[in-house]
Amino acid sequence: MDSSRIKILSRTLIDQIAAGEVIVRPASAVKELVENSLDAGATSITIEISDDARSFAITDDGSGMSPEEAPLALERHATSKISSLEDLVRVNTRGFRGEALASIAAVSRLTLVTRTPDSLAGTRVIVEGGDLVENISLGAPIGTMVQVRDLFYNTPARLKFMRSESTEIRRILQVITQQALSFPSVGFSLLNKGKKLLEFAAKQTLQDRLRQIFGSSIEGMLLELIPGDLPVQVTGFVAKPESARKDRSGQYLFVNQRPISSRLLTATFEQAFEGIIMANMRPLGAIFIALDPEDVDVNVHPTKEEVRFRDERMVGGIVHRIVAESLRRASLVPYARIPDEQNRAQPSPVKRYDTAGIFSSPDRIISESFEQKRKARLEQTDLGIYAHRMERTTPPAPPPTATSQIHVEQESLPPQETEVSRSADEFWEFIRDAEPLGQIADTYIAASAPDALLLIDQHAAHERIMYEKITFRDSEPALQHLLIPITFDVDISQITEMERLRPHLAALGIEVEPFGGQAFVIQTLPADLVEMDAPAMIREVLELGELDEATAAPLKIREEIMRRMACHSAIRAGQKLSREEMVRLIKDLQKTRFAFTCPHGRPTMILLTKDHLARQFKR
Repeated sequence: MDSSRIKILSRTLIDQIAAGEVIVRPASAVKELVENSLDAGATSITIEISDDARSFAITDDGSGMSPEEAPLALERHATSKISSLEDLVRVNTRGFRGEALASIAAVSRLTLVTRTPDSLAGTRVIVEGGDLVENISLGAPIGTMVQVRDLFYNTPARLKFMRSESTEIRRILQVITQQALSFPSVGFSLLNKGKKLLEFAAKQTLQDRLRQIFGSSIEGMLLELIPGDLPVQVTGFVAKPESARKDRSGQYLFVNQRPISSRLLTATFEQAFEGIIMANMRPLGAIFIALDPEDVDVNVHPTKEEVRFRDERMVGGIVHRIVAESLRRASLVPYARIPDEQNRAQPSPVKRYDTAGIFSSPDRIISESFEQKRKARLEQTDLGIYAHRMERTTPPAPPPTATSQIHVEQESLPPQETEVSRSADEFWEFIRDAEPLGQIADTYIAASAPDALLLIDQHAAHERIMYEKITFRDSEPALQHLLIPITFDVDISQITEMERLRPHLAALGIEVEPFGGQAFVIQTLPADLVEMDAPAMIREVLELGELDEATAAPLKIREEIMRRMACHSAIRAGQKLSREEMVRLIKDLQKTRFAFTCPHGRPTMILLTKDHLARQFKR
């Protein structure tokens, strides 16, 4: 027969091709089967792995299937989830296409055992490579058990691309973790060759699950997202900036309880942390987006991990707003902890605390009037009394070398240890009458607060003040034309980048003109930043190597310029300050929106409480 002639493929080959789109690895099959269990109303799901992750079984206590439904469930496009196009548009179940079981059965040896609550006997169906082998009645518990053996045994190409056992198990762990966050009331158990890898108890809260996933380091770090009266509801928790990681392994996104991946929402979430998180670090959080099913299409990808929104920009904007407001509400100041001598080598275990409801009271939500008042206070910030301290040639001093035997660790303590988990407003009220005691190494300000000692990094704090003054201007900055323009050189390889940078600098009040060759001249500066070391700031931006318009958005470039402007116009480490200057610095810091970190994400202050000191002195 001529192989080039058009012909209809066999059912087995069709099923294997279709399975390749839905089932790409063991974790894909586990995900589909767990979602079926959730759709069946299961309250307990057990996943058992064996044979290099190519064999596994999922057992649940859900509603089960009748003897008539069980074999039908293994047919392609057989489903109880939808029956019309209207159902597809408004689908709110995990699965709905009727492809998962059939796809898995086409590339494995599958056994299905199931029973409904009103059936006296259960049903066992065995399928190998898509072919029915057995369909009998037998005794079985209520619920469903799906056993998959020798996954991809009849598709050598797919089998060849399987990763190592540890990699495949890690992906299964990720799937179970996502589902456990989405359904905190459901119990999950994961075993590998009889050994328990993971267990989530039933009837937990989202906070319980997050504590278990992130570990003890997340204690006292979670900030609740409070949904507003908006067309899209955004709930969940984000962690304080100091919990950030170098990768995105701690980020979880859900739409209508469905785990998804979205470059837009990930970028939006991370943008809410800009200026309060260290560079190249990623925030942690579990964000749940709820909206009308008609406004989101979950049927755009075989694995249903990607979705399409009717109004993508609106959804992203609301996520950014809710996350940013939760950060503005919170007190992000780390509490200093001085450990006991005997505990330094081995940190004491952190107790678990129930933080449910801590951030849920309505009066903690920032109102528009509060934002207006804070902005008004920001505009009143007077730089005059310490403006003369901004020496352009003084580099930041390195942190002083510790000579004391006391070691200070930074961490946010659990609510019970700090008496109350304070919002930003409550924190500032708590230290409203903080009195400067002096400087430590001319770098840190020590101030007394009620039953506490406040330590402030003077450069980081002033950097935050200057950054917000630059960023939140109501109008174009007043320009100071320099009587003696400032000339500076750049590296020959940076001339092109400097030309690209000039319009961004001009938009911020820094007019730079070519002066021949590698030389440039600064003609104007913002009137309130004339003491800024502008050449050093410009060179730092050039050295970032991110000015290629193909990769860097204009707003991103300007954001980086503003951060560098704030840094080079701020009080330096190593400068002596008068008491009046220290008082003004503390008051001006209080007027900012994100007082607890500098624009690069470093903390501006830490708090040492009376209780911590009492423990150190054995009182």
